[in-house]
Amino acid sequence: MDGLLQRIVAALGRVNGPLGRAGRGVAALLLAVMLALALAQIVARGLFDFSLDWAEELARVALVWLVLLVAPQAYRSGAHVAIVSFANALPPRLLALVSLFLNALVLWILLVLFRESFGFWRRGLEITAATMDVKMAWIYAVVPVAFFALILVGVELLLRMLLQLRGAPSGIAMEGAMPAVAGD
Repeated sequence: MDGLLQRIVAALGRVNGPLGRAGRGVAALLLAVMLALALAQIVARGLFDFSLDWAEELARVALVWLVLLVAPQAYRSGAHVAIVSFANALPPRLLALVSLFLNALVLWILLVLFRESFGFWRRGLEITAATMDVKMAWIYAVVPVAFFALILVGVELLLRMLLQLRGAPSGIAMEGAMPAVAGD
């Protein structure tokens, strides 16, 4: 059983690691786009007394995409708010069980949000962005992609926690009450 779990975890790690790094790379590019848009808006207003109406909306879209694309990497590496004082007060086995429960709860929420994201995307087919001639569905397309990537990470962390509870090598370190892939 542990061998099968370890193979599944390894396969998920081979997907989630590069996927998270790619999301982080695209997020860095989007941050650069946001900076360029802000500077272009300042220059256009200051020097030419002209407003780039679409720049603010595009910057907001870039911010939302940035957050959603970097979320799986943040989840996998434990780069989120952690309840450390509560976690430190628990015995290791109870902490692992609480962590397993919390991660299962997060995974369930992600599955619900993933399912709902398709309706959200479909509604975007009927709406056009305010200042850009683009259907909002293209902007919303990142939502199901991000939730799917978060689900993959959630499954990997859940399986790693099961391995840890069984006493097998899991490759995780605890960040408060949530696991993080060690060395990621």
